[in-house]
Amino acid sequence: MFKIQIDANLSINLLTPKYAETLVESLIKNQTALKEWLIWAETIPSIEEYQKTIIPMWLQKFADNNGFETGIFYQNELIGMVGLHYIDQTNKATEIGYWLSNTMQGKGIMTRVVEYLVSYCFDELNLNRVVIRAAVENQKSRAIPQRLGFKEEGILREAQQIRGSSYDLAIYSMLKDEWKPNK
Repeated sequence: MFKIQIDANLSINLLTPKYAETLVESLIKNQTALKEWLIWAETIPSIEEYQKTIIPMWLQKFADNNGFETGIFYQNELIGMVGLHYIDQTNKATEIGYWLSNTMQGKGIMTRVVEYLVSYCFDELNLNRVVIRAAVENQKSRAIPQRLGFKEEGILREAQQIRGSSYDLAIYSMLKDEWKPNK
C-alpha cells in the first residue's frame, strides 16, 4: 500500500475502506471550518458511502496513475487529507488539494506535507508543474504555496460557487526547475 513517511511522526497513506469511520468522524468534527471553503464538505457522505463508493474510487484513481487521495497521519492519527487531483501525463502537471483538522493547524504540518509532496511530484513522478488553488479570502490555505515559494499566476474570478456565493480563486504554480525545498 502507498505510504510516505515524512518524519518520525508524520506520514501520508492511501485510505482503504477500513478508515471510513475515522474519516467521517474527522470530517463531521471539522465540517464547519471545511464547508466555509470546500463545497463537498457541505454534506458529509455516510460511512457506508465512503466504504463502498468513494474510497474505492480513490484507490482506482491511484491504480490508474491519475492522482491519489491520502490521509495525513500524525502519530498514527488521521488529521487531514492531501492529494493530487489528477496527473496530466501529456503536460506533466498536477494540482494538489488539502485540508487539515482545526486542532492541528498552525504547527507547520501542512507546509511539511505539501513540500514533501511537491518534491515527490518532481522527483518520483517526473512532473514539471504543480498547481495549488485557494479562495482569495482563505489566507490559511494560501499561506502554504506562498511559504513554499510558489508563484501566484493570477486570480480566477468567481471561479468557485459555495452556498450561492461566488468566490475568486488564487492560482499558484511551481515548476520543476524553480523548486528549492526548504530542507
